[in-house]
Amino acid sequence: MTDPRLLEHARQARRHYELPSYQAYLRRLGTTMEAHLHEVVAAAGIPDNQSEVEWRVKAPESFAQKAALPAPDDPSRPQYRYPTDEITDQLALRIIAFLPAQVEAAAQALAEDDALVVREVRHKGSQNTDTRAFGYQSVHVLVDPAPALGAPHPPKDFRVPRIEIQLRTQLQHVWAELEHASRYKGAAGSRVSRKFDRAAALIEMVDELLQEIDDAAAGGARPDLTRQGPAAPSSLEAPAERPGSRLTARAMRSFLAEAFPDAPPSRGAGSEEWIRRHALESGFDTVEALRDAVRTVDLAAVDRTFREGVTWERNQVRCLDDALLAVGGADYIATAERLAGDEPEAQRQKRVRVLGWRLARLRENGVAR
Repeated sequence: MTDPRLLEHARQARRHYELPSYQAYLRRLGTTMEAHLHEVVAAAGIPDNQSEVEWRVKAPESFAQKAALPAPDDPSRPQYRYPTDEITDQLALRIIAFLPAQVEAAAQALAEDDALVVREVRHKGSQNTDTRAFGYQSVHVLVDPAPALGAPHPPKDFRVPRIEIQLRTQLQHVWAELEHASRYKGAAGSRVSRKFDRAAALIEMVDELLQEIDDAAAGGARPDLTRQGPAAPSSLEAPAERPGSRLTARAMRSFLAEAFPDAPPSRGAGSEEWIRRHALESGFDTVEALRDAVRTVDLAAVDRTFREGVTWERNQVRCLDDALLAVGGADYIATAERLAGDEPEAQRQKRVRVLGWRLARLRENGVAR
């Protein structure tokens, strides 16, 4: 049973949220964002007839349910002390595209857009649990409008809310909508859930096949690896993407799993995008270029260097960060400092000091020059 104090907190938050001036503002902001996302889709090179942009303002009853949630560490306190300031999906938009590569292109266009500030990227379903290997798939991007957007100003006593943008393929969207509807109709028992899992697995496979068909039609079919001659043993021999392909978010996830199969994936939702930016800024803008660079590093020696005496987890992103540091040396540290330009000075300098210490350790062990 929900704590009565939380219910009262939610009722007050709902009254504040339902004020006509704020609801009208959210609709104006939604219209502005919809028009802008059409420009983002065009900038990503996605044809108009292969994409859709949708948006909605969160229903008051749904907002109140979220406002009534207890804090994870203290059930007597609300999770959202100031719900209209803190709940991030009051205004939510979707970009729905035909192909996985188009979803990635849209995500990249959002990351590079001057009118939006990306605060968090969540790859929903990319790291499913063992008990539910397939399910909801979507990329959720949380953004703040920048001045360049020209967004309307909120009413007095309100702030500009953080906005959620969902990126999906058409097949992922159909699955998610049907799953959502069945859950609220009470039909999502174990038998139905298993059927949804099977459908999700098929959708993932069909999305991949459609992407390969589109790649082949565009003249970018994957090479026949069975015709390749013998090569030196390496954990990086099987391409994550076709040679010369762009280092997209999807390609980076594949590369990390391929290059560091014994390391756990990163727990942070934005870590893969973070290391991808570092790789791109270091001049590795294709999978092939990144693979060739990492092949020059003795990965086993790097792992031995940092396996003892460190407190951080040796996950896939950290392993690649160390490999790029071994390749780039001081230049990589300068790149990392530049990319941390928006962070507080103390945090930026800490990153530089840690990288300097790690580079010295690599040099001591003969892994880096």
